[in-house]
Amino acid sequence: MATTTQDEDVCIHCATEVIPGCTRTNVDDELVCDDCTPLHYLQCDNCAHIFRTLLTVEDDSESLCDDCAAEAGYHECLDCTYLVRGRARCTDCADRLLGSWDDHVYGSGYKPYPRFHGSSPLFLGMELEINTPDRDTQLCQLCEDRLGGLAYLKEDGSITVGFELVTHPMSLAWAQDNFPWTLLDELAARGCHTTDDVGLHIHVSREAFDGRSHVFRWMKFIYRNAAEVQQLARRHDSSWAQFSPGERAGIKDICKGDQNRPRYSAINVQNADTFELRMFASSIKPQEVQAALAFADASVRYAQQLTLRAIVRDDGWSWEAFLGWAAERPEYDALSRECEALACAC
Repeated sequence: MATTTQDEDVCIHCATEVIPGCTRTNVDDELVCDDCTPLHYLQCDNCAHIFRTLLTVEDDSESLCDDCAAEAGYHECLDCTYLVRGRARCTDCADRLLGSWDDHVYGSGYKPYPRFHGSSPLFLGMELEINTPDRDTQLCQLCEDRLGGLAYLKEDGSITVGFELVTHPMSLAWAQDNFPWTLLDELAARGCHTTDDVGLHIHVSREAFDGRSHVFRWMKFIYRNAAEVQQLARRHDSSWAQFSPGERAGIKDICKGDQNRPRYSAINVQNADTFELRMFASSIKPQEVQAALAFADASVRYAQQLTLRAIVRDDGWSWEAFLGWAAERPEYDALSRECEALACAC
């Protein structure tokens, strides 16, 4: 309660200053004069009420009272009093606990010896580019805990803040059963996202091909159906994955061993052991990523069994023929579901 002198309200701190008609009160409804307010109180940046103490957001952008912090979804860092949202610790405390960002994210040139998972000559390696809200080591730790050595994190020039999640080679069946798909949902819940500048690249092992004719049929099928493939990839006319007439015309030379082709083609052929499908937009939606892996596997196997008779009599080069073939095989359910979803969205 405010102290009174001769029925006049006075400041609870200086007690000598009369505050006629003063309306400034602290959180306890006690009157405070303008001179004493900055000496004893802080003002919440949201509600403008004055308090003895406030909590500060970790980037020092604002100071909030308990109620306003809770309403905005903030809570205190486990190890200090900074306010954080969506994470247990602020960035500084996480760094001290888990090491720095650079302890978890390798340089762009990092390339460990591959560890193969599954049983198949057709192995797929995934490079998933992800934007993160900040250089949060807890996100790195989350990935490492969930992936258990299946993948590693590295820098990529197309990512301003974030990392590229790179898996070791996997068969499609192994990936479907063992990749921690819920990790993508967890990353999304913590503010990770994708933009037009980041992609999903899939490396396909060259050993999966029977020979030059198999490579020719596979590449020709993809380039002949560029519009449909780009729709599935959710990426059109990307400078990072071009469906150029020159690359389509050069398929025969590629099959003869010409690897001196532009890297930023829909199919990068510069790698000695893999072909790299570069056309997919990045995603942290499990079905979209699963569909991309399924397409990589299905397109190779479809081209392998594609006969001249099927091409001439059954329109085997067509996208419809490919989708019909894939729909008969349960291992490609994610591909079929994604194509159906995209068709409905058109």
